[in-house]
Amino acid sequence: MAKILYLVTEARYFFSHRYALAKAAQKAGHTILVATDPQDLTERFLKEKFTLIPLKNLSRAGMNPLRELSALREIYEVYKKESPDIVHHIAMKPVLYGSVSALFVRIPRRINTLTGLGYLFISSKFSARFIRFFLMGAFQILFRGSTTKLILQNKDDYQIFERILPTKNLVLIRGSGVDTKKFSPSSRPPKGLPKVTLVARLLWDKGIKEAVEAHSILLTRSIPLELVLAGPLDPQNPSAIPESKIKEWLLAKLCTWTGKEEDVAALYQSSTLAILPSYREGLPKALLEAAACGLPIITTDVPGCREIVVHKQTGLLVPPHNALALADAIDWLLRDPEFAKSLGDAARQAVLKNFSDEKINQETLKLYAG
Repeated sequence: MAKILYLVTEARYFFSHRYALAKAAQKAGHTILVATDPQDLTERFLKEKFTLIPLKNLSRAGMNPLRELSALREIYEVYKKESPDIVHHIAMKPVLYGSVSALFVRIPRRINTLTGLGYLFISSKFSARFIRFFLMGAFQILFRGSTTKLILQNKDDYQIFERILPTKNLVLIRGSGVDTKKFSPSSRPPKGLPKVTLVARLLWDKGIKEAVEAHSILLTRSIPLELVLAGPLDPQNPSAIPESKIKEWLLAKLCTWTGKEEDVAALYQSSTLAILPSYREGLPKALLEAAACGLPIITTDVPGCREIVVHKQTGLLVPPHNALALADAIDWLLRDPEFAKSLGDAARQAVLKNFSDEKINQETLKLYAG
């Protein structure tokens, strides 16, 4: 059996998005190491019998050259010391720095997962375009060879990399899977005002502004509802919404805010519908979890989101940056609960067929086997 090392920036992300995969690999007999910022979850690693390798310098955001070089060196030293059989890098910085380190240390098998192309591929700023150009050139060098695979989560991202890399190095695995037992429909109808729930980090490019504006439009139509924002602030991200703006919306009663939601399943089970008016995604786990709970979904017709929703079959698609279209879609589903329920039922079945933990994990374990 192999020694598998996962490289991720934060422990909370590892446990929310990759725990089921690591546990499946462990049950298959592999030894699991996780190099990450442990945050406050050191005890959880001990409990799960995963070997934790704390990292001091790797962070999702920031471009301080000295710190980035320190992060790269730290990862290289970890790889040199541990000499894993397989490394699995998850998200942009771990993919880049981990791939460079793995190349020099000559790790036998290298798996890379880009969970979405995000800000660098959305922004038209010169700095973002410059970094994007550099990254694509680096990826052409790093992602070649029979033992290197790049996992992409949606067809749009796959097509971008198909232009610069051999298809033998590319794999389409849609998302990180959903626990369909935990995320299941509620047996009780929601109480009180219709609850429209948006689970995401509080970033402009998640479409938070459009959601709040849509609620404002619906208030002018005398359509009562509660817009619930469930997600943490992310001040390190270039697209971060300042807390002052959230407080402004709260004061105007345009939304409620739960902060980092610890029980997303319970939140969805008390909701009427789920929305995510994002500008671009990899494959949003929040929408998959909502679908698994049998909620009707409204999201944008953009990469990642349209991978989940078939318009008028498993949800509704609206144009990005369009609060009015979002408001109209919410209005429609609130006025037609039978149609909304049919969308939610179909969404649940689609998750069971295509996006369960078991299915996604087996696809990835096959890559580990070679």
